[in-house]
Amino acid sequence: MQNSEFGLPIVDAVTEEKPVSEQVRSLGTISRLLGYPDEHYIQLVELLYLIVHLPLPEAGKGISEFGEFVEQCGPYELEETYTRTFDVNPSCALEIGWHLFGEDYMRGQFLVRMREELAKYGITESGELPDHLTHVLPVLALMPEEEAHQFAHACVFPALYKMQTSLEKSESPYRHLIRCLVLLLETYCGKSEPWGDNDEKLLANGKDFPGQNGPRPPGMDDPLQSYPMPGQSCGGNAELVPLQMQYKTPGLQEEGLK
Repeated sequence: MQNSEFGLPIVDAVTEEKPVSEQVRSLGTISRLLGYPDEHYIQLVELLYLIVHLPLPEAGKGISEFGEFVEQCGPYELEETYTRTFDVNPSCALEIGWHLFGEDYMRGQFLVRMREELAKYGITESGELPDHLTHVLPVLALMPEEEAHQFAHACVFPALYKMQTSLEKSESPYRHLIRCLVLLLETYCGKSEPWGDNDEKLLANGKDFPGQNGPRPPGMDDPLQSYPMPGQSCGGNAELVPLQMQYKTPGLQEEGLK
């Protein structure tokens, strides 16, 4: 059964009788905003602003600016901006496993683990891959605190920092949404060390902040070993999950794998 906090239009979630925590409400709202824009989009932006503007003024200011952009857009312009930002731009891919592993085989293992976590918390998969942020954020919101902190610092923050760097460079309006997500996760899970484009820094921090986009250098720790998902091991038989990637790893030829 699909978890109701994340499966229904946000107008239904606002009026439901069952209390919903601020963490579930905020991450669930951002999860919806990171999905393809629909008729509820402006309501979701307004709700997110109401959630964050008092406890996180910086995030509130950014979401206010994002809301102004959304209000000025027609539906086709908003959809085009979303597609241009996330669907055809590998540096801003919403699949966190892409940022952590690129085309490495461990991406498949990570997808299997995410699929197991979705099932564990009763979250129905959409047409997106299991490591898409629209799946990852609901899982993170429902995890026990210690497990959520471990997962966020091992896998979610590194991907978000990479996305944030690219969005800031392009001055995309979606930079405000990702920045808000980072600030919220820092509130819930503690601050993490930002990532940059410096390969030496990535290698030096490989044990504490594993993962990079592309083949992993020899000796770099495996995030799936360093930070196994709760209750899972790295051995045993694994279900194969098709990657369905649309991005090319830098350096691959045009005829290379997607």
